[in-house]
Amino acid sequence: MTERVNRIALINPNGEVETISPDGTQHRILTQGDRFFQFPAWSPNGARIAAVGGNRERAGVFVLEDEDLDRAFIQQHEPRVVYESDSDAPIYLYWSPDSRHVSFLTSRPQEDAMGLRVAPAGVGLETSGDFDRLVAIGRPCFWDWSADGKRILLHTGMNTDDDAQLKYIDPFNPANGNASIAKPGLFQAPGIARSGRYWAFAQVNRSGEMQLVVDGRADSNRMTVAHQGVAALSWSPTRDQLAYISPSEPVRTYYGPLRLLDAATGKVQMLTDDIVLAFFWSPNGRSIAYFTVANVAEQLWDTIMPDPEEAARDGGFRGQEDDDEEAEFDEARVLRLNLWCVDVDDGEHRLISTFEPVDLFVNQFLPFFDQYALSHRLWSPDSSSIVLPMVTQDEHGEDHARVYVVPMLPRMGRPRPIADGVMAFWSQQ
Repeated sequence: MTERVNRIALINPNGEVETISPDGTQHRILTQGDRFFQFPAWSPNGARIAAVGGNRERAGVFVLEDEDLDRAFIQQHEPRVVYESDSDAPIYLYWSPDSRHVSFLTSRPQEDAMGLRVAPAGVGLETSGDFDRLVAIGRPCFWDWSADGKRILLHTGMNTDDDAQLKYIDPFNPANGNASIAKPGLFQAPGIARSGRYWAFAQVNRSGEMQLVVDGRADSNRMTVAHQGVAALSWSPTRDQLAYISPSEPVRTYYGPLRLLDAATGKVQMLTDDIVLAFFWSPNGRSIAYFTVANVAEQLWDTIMPDPEEAARDGGFRGQEDDDEEAEFDEARVLRLNLWCVDVDDGEHRLISTFEPVDLFVNQFLPFFDQYALSHRLWSPDSSSIVLPMVTQDEHGEDHARVYVVPMLPRMGRPRPIADGVMAFWSQQ
């Protein structure tokens, strides 16, 4: 187990899953064949990796072991199948906290909806009596696991839909569904505090005002904070603190100032009044990494950063883009992002790096960062660095996607490339 911790899973330019140590050593290729993989996620215990993969005929969710195997063995042995379909393709996955199950979102084109499914990760369906199960249907569909892995806080539907819901469900007995907690407002992923004492979401009250809500087990714990536009939120991994972004004006995006709400006192603190695109808590809860636009032409903004509400209406999470859309993003390669780090206690800000992100990071990961932050880790387990896919140019001016380890402390030096790759995520241990 020790050699499986503090490692990075990545997708190389050929669509294969690889793992590597943060210093660029112990490089392993885990898949090879006709499947193209995306968004590998480490199980919380660091033992395995789940990834979405597929070819022209079928797509599925697969579980891999981080083992040093030769290519001949990989070619002869199929990855462990958690789910596979020729019609309802998976597009996002999220491990249960106990590392025993994988929850994942699939398309349901026949119903113009999304399906939330939960499957055991220990063995493939061909030998297991515990098959994957459909636990919810909605469009869009966002969720968070409770820390004990027994419940899911589920948000389905747009705020304008009559059947939009926010509720706790038992994913292992979905027939025992609970009533909706509230009519969902303008937000994407709900959140459960690590302590389990609070949960957070957004609502529109009877007067039509948009509110961020922090609710608790006792009525006296409930608090509301007005917000503009769409809200994107994330709990601290160590304290009952909720970070969130929302615009300063009533526009249908969540890009805006980053604030911190203390669930115990109700105090709201402005961490930065810049236009923040996405943010991620460090595992120790002391820092938040966040991204802003460094330099981009105004007319390209809508192309580069899709409107979250429109994207959510189209399913929440995107599959692969078509050729025309890829061409649009190629045209928008002028985009550069600033990576910042803020200390949540003293409010100190540091500009860490300015870089050109790869397409998938911009058009699929960032628009839904609040959900991906629950399942896919950018931060190292010791909270010292993050891993990012960046575009660099070679001596001939050709673009290359490379995975960089970016130190978040000045004394640790500059970002360093460790492998070719279009996306990468750190183990949780």
